[in-house]
Amino acid sequence: MSEAFTQLVNVVGIGKVSSAISYNLLGRVRFGYILSRDFEKAKSLAERVGGIPVTYDQKFLLNGTVLFGLSDAALNDAETLLNGKVGEVTAIHFSGFHSSQVFPSSWNPASMHPNCAVASEDVSFKDVLFGLEGCDTGLEIAKKIVEALGGRYFIVPTDKKVLYHLAAVISSNFSVGLASLSERIYKEIGLDEKTARELISHLFQTVSDNISKLPLDVALTGPVKRGDWAVVEVERTAFIKQFPQFSKSSQNCGLYDILVQVLKEIIDKS
Repeated sequence: MSEAFTQLVNVVGIGKVSSAISYNLLGRVRFGYILSRDFEKAKSLAERVGGIPVTYDQKFLLNGTVLFGLSDAALNDAETLLNGKVGEVTAIHFSGFHSSQVFPSSWNPASMHPNCAVASEDVSFKDVLFGLEGCDTGLEIAKKIVEALGGRYFIVPTDKKVLYHLAAVISSNFSVGLASLSERIYKEIGLDEKTARELISHLFQTVSDNISKLPLDVALTGPVKRGDWAVVEVERTAFIKQFPQFSKSSQNCGLYDILVQVLKEIIDKS
């Protein structure tokens, strides 16, 4: 084991990300306490990765590295939940929104956010980019954990953590919202849901491939890029009719006009 993992790694909160990271660290670290409100969850993870399952009302003392799988809301209460049960630790959470400062400075805190969708514990973190933030001690441990996972990392300034998360939300969450609009239209023209999602997924994949290789203004395609303003205007009218709830008026379609303006700015900047 590397020097960073000569101390035990504890897990507080059994969620998808903490379970997946723990599972991927199996054989690379030694696990200590596995803590959850639900003892059966703690027991289940402990049986798979090792460690001692406990609940908050049991007696224990955390030392070494502590990985927090708590929700964003619960992270605010971590200090209260663990009152009197924290020794010398390096506390690392996986939230993209909260900075390390959600924890006391005495915990040598850091945050380690994976930029990928984690749906199950057997997901691979190889080559996944992690946004790291925190104090020097916490960052050093977080870096070594990412390296053990086969991932890569970049440093996020503590005072920019909310902006960092907003960027991820726009890319990963808002795109799903736009996909839902496409799906509704595809269904209206007669496609079944499976075919609609297949079409949307394929379009997303090709766009994603282009973005990974090309500047955004080059990766952009479609009528705005070509300057086909007659097409843009006809489809604007269709959008307003299809989605009146997202249209301020027939003269000013909020969502459609905003998105077209964003695309125009990409072209203008080039």
